Amino acid sequence: MRSILRVLAFVTICTTSISAQGIEFYHGTWEEALLKAKEEDKIIFVDAYTTWCGPCKRMSSNTFPDPEVGKLFNQYFLSLKIDMEKGMGLEFRNKFPVSAYPTLFFIDYDETLIKKTVGAKTPADLIAFAENVISKFDKSTKYEAAYADGDRSYQLVYDYVAALNKSGKPSVKIANDYLAEQEDLSTEENLRFILEAASQVDCQCFDLFEEHKSQISKLVDKETIEAQVRFACNNTVNRAIEFESPELIELATAAMKRNIPGEADRFKAENEIHYALALHALTDIDALVNQYVKKYMKNDPEGLNLLAIDLDKFASDDKTCRKLALELSERAATDKNATTAFVTTYANLVYKEKGKEEAVKILDDALLKSEDQESKDYKELKALKNKIENS
Repeated sequence: MRSILRVLAFVTICTTSISAQGIEFYHGTWEEALLKAKEEDKIIFVDAYTTWCGPCKRMSSNTFPDPEVGKLFNQYFLSLKIDMEKGMGLEFRNKFPVSAYPTLFFIDYDETLIKKTVGAKTPADLIAFAENVISKFDKSTKYEAAYADGDRSYQLVYDYVAALNKSGKPSVKIANDYLAEQEDLSTEENLRFILEAASQVDCQCFDLFEEHKSQISKLVDKETIEAQVRFACNNTVNRAIEFESPELIELATAAMKRNIPGEADRFKAENEIHYALALHALTDIDALVNQYVKKYMKNDPEGLNLLAIDLDKFASDDKTCRKLALELSERAATDKNATTAFVTTYANLVYKEKGKEEAVKILDDALLKSEDQESKDYKELKALKNKIENS
């Protein structure tokens, strides 16, 4: 339960700026894709397709444009569509054989195959598969042996620290040991290292980052610096939860105020909710959630929906949390910009709280409003209705 911060859904809506669109496919060559993936430290996703493949066309029409698929893939992957019967597809299939279409590849930028799957996937199935790839792929093991053998070269240690950070493993000791050996912290290499090493607020590396921030800002853009600050602050909140130390949330909030003041108040408010849910300290949860929603989620049905999911998932044994989840979900589902996902969340919560009949009414109403009975949304609503009716 105390690792809750890594899986709380609504924080994604609050702290990222990824737009609600499908996968943005890269259009360069394979060699250019390898270089770009290395530069951005991303896994390469390849849709190996043919023009005559029916399932390939269905994925292109229904799965790749899905906003939730796009959010995940645009953040973690460099994505390519490659026709296996022409152009670079002919060369690609020599390295990565294809026997059926579509074949979906996940490849490291050193051309190591991480994982692949064959056949068309729904948005939910593709997201689940991709999340499994992300969770299981840990580059730090590539560098661990060399480090243990005594390699302390800048590039090796930098890559090792970066891989540890990305995989959610502690990197502070490795970073501190390296920096302790450096005579001049103001070199470009060491300034870049300090930025990467600032993985949590409650560590010396973050102090060094703030001390050298003006110099670092001459090497990287503002967005990169702010992304690292958010990363460090969120990691410190994770530690607050792990060690039941609310003072660490205050420490992280103070760091936000110093570095991204416009986000500090919201950061504190949402993480007070995280902490309460994680430790099941729910005495003030009603006030915390209502204040947060009133101030930050007036016109955010997606955020309301995801917060409702979190309340139900992590505190469904608490009457107040169940009531809050139902209220927020209803607001999301009845918003003018509501999606099918918001309606299904609401129907599921109503089913658990009020029973089958009330949930079916919600789904019937949504089905009546649907203009296309062949659409994915209609079929999803119909499937949920059948599942509830037959439960």
